[in-house]
Amino acid sequence: MKKGLLEIMKQQHNIKRLKTFVNDKDVYDCFLDEIKNEICVYQKSLEQASDLISLHRLQGNIQALRRLLHLKEKVNGSK
Repeated sequence: MKKGLLEIMKQQHNIKRLKTFVNDKDVYDCFLDEIKNEICVYQKSLEQASDLISLHRLQGNIQALRRLLHLKEKVNGSK
């Protein structure tokens, strides 16, 4: 029980530490641009994927990056 509570407290602490990053407009906009560029690269690779394993791997990468696009909302409590 204590271990679970410690993990929750650590996660909350990390989220609080990210507030400076996500609320710095210039830095965060740059971060979002990089994420969007990476998604485009993966999408192009996805179009050329020739096997199911690569297809699933690329889809997972895109999904993970899209979750990062919503980091600000998560950190600031909107989601």
